[in-house]
Amino acid sequence: MVEMSMRYYFHILTDKERLRDPDGAEFSSLAVARTEATQCARDLIAERLRCGRAAPSQWCIHVAQEDDTIVHTVPFAPLLLSEEDHAEQREFGRKSHGELFATAVATSNRARTTHAQITRHLTELKYNLRMLAALSKAFSRHERK
Repeated sequence: MVEMSMRYYFHILTDKERLRDPDGAEFSSLAVARTEATQCARDLIAERLRCGRAAPSQWCIHVAQEDDTIVHTVPFAPLLLSEEDHAEQREFGRKSHGELFATAVATSNRARTTHAQITRHLTELKYNLRMLAALSKAFSRHERK
């Protein structure tokens, strides 16, 4: 039995550009190509960290066929999670729809509260800046006399 291999291309999407893989590589299956793309992502993350750069959490690798059809995406963010984070994600996946809805409502309420607090602080800051500008203006007039 002859094993067919396919050429896959690993296009890297950074936060600024798409780096196309011009050559691609032959893999015996998509599963093997996905595994290799994941390892490439890990290697890129490690290299950036070794160079003192931020981890590229927004990057991903598109695994594409020769006709540029994307058959798989490897996001970098999940590769940056600790084992604790992975355990939390697995637990999140076991929650019922009701629990997920309750969590979403609680998150929405926290976001609303945080938004209200930020708005209040910004309003106070705006008031304080106006007061500071008025005091500065009065002080300048007082010094000129």
